[in-house]
Amino acid sequence: MIGKALQLGGGDWSIYGLQDQGFSNNVRENAGSFRVKMYGYNYDELYDRAEQLKEKLLSHRRIREVTISSDFSWWKDDYMEFYFNLDKRRMAEEGIGAGRLFSAIRPVYGRNMEIGSVMTEESTEKIRLSSRQAEERDAWAMQHYPFEAGGKEYKLSKLATVEKGQMPQEVAKENQQYRLCLQYEYIGSSEQGHKLLKKDLEEFNELLPMGYTTKSENNNWSWGSKDNKQYRLLLIVIAIIFFITSILFNSLKQPLAIIFVIPVSYIGVFLTFYWFKLNFDQGGFASFILLCGITVNASIYILNEYNSVRKCFPRLSPLRAYVKAWNTKVIPIFLTVVSTILGFIPFMVGAEKEGFWFPLAAGTIGGLIMSVIGVFIFLPVLTLKKKGD
Repeated sequence: MIGKALQLGGGDWSIYGLQDQGFSNNVRENAGSFRVKMYGYNYDELYDRAEQLKEKLLSHRRIREVTISSDFSWWKDDYMEFYFNLDKRRMAEEGIGAGRLFSAIRPVYGRNMEIGSVMTEESTEKIRLSSRQAEERDAWAMQHYPFEAGGKEYKLSKLATVEKGQMPQEVAKENQQYRLCLQYEYIGSSEQGHKLLKKDLEEFNELLPMGYTTKSENNNWSWGSKDNKQYRLLLIVIAIIFFITSILFNSLKQPLAIIFVIPVSYIGVFLTFYWFKLNFDQGGFASFILLCGITVNASIYILNEYNSVRKCFPRLSPLRAYVKAWNTKVIPIFLTVVSTILGFIPFMVGAEKEGFWFPLAAGTIGGLIMSVIGVFIFLPVLTLKKKGD
């Protein structure tokens, strides 16, 4: 199929399906992975603010091009047009406005200008004129040939510059607000680029007037950074564990001992991500949820056996009863931990590190190793009574 695509040509071909083999002759340029939306109630003011944000972004050396459009696009649009970049300060000094400037230039370079209409027997025909100079003169002539406005002669190059670039092809609205979309690519670390964008938007939003907003559309980088609602799930899981173990053991102290062992296993997750410099994402959060169940499972095994030993041997000291329960359940606990670690090792083998499974495996393995220490040391300390009690 790849050979046939090379032979045919004349179009963009993409062949995929196998993991390590594929083909594509697509030469279109990416529009940019960094996206910013701007909203406002005055289109001219909004576009002016978008130009200001564009200049602010281009002040960074790692950002080379920023496009302003009415909507986002995966590929860079080839549409280009000429536009006037007005020198507003110089125009104010000369006492000439944008409308007056356009009215002075339009008769010389205008096309299809409607000047009136004529009545015929059947209908009304509109009269349109096109300037002869529009065919003969180019953009350079427009800037450097003098024209008259208000009894004075000007050169367009003194009041404005004619530039070519990408412009919004339509005026878009969203929730009764005008919308503009900025896209660009950051040369360097994606995480650093997002931090830089966040800082720029915070500074820029403070300068915006009321009714104008700017926000980033890069949700993939800021997973969980907006309101951290997903961490409420951990509290819900811990609350469920507390109620279930309270009913099981008919106690409030032992469930608290079980819950306090959970943060010990989380220390292993944090150390793993810190030592191996891994990115904490959904995989790391999933390892938190998984460790809640596995760590609690081991603690429940021991405390349930401990309570059974105390019932069968009431005169036995709490320490000896706990040691007896530990000796009974230590083998199933270690087998559970080892089998879980071995089950996650395949996700860590190989050159490619999957975005979700690799952090999940690394975090779970590190947390399980630390949970053994928590169950071995902290659980008896929190469960057994002191000699003075």
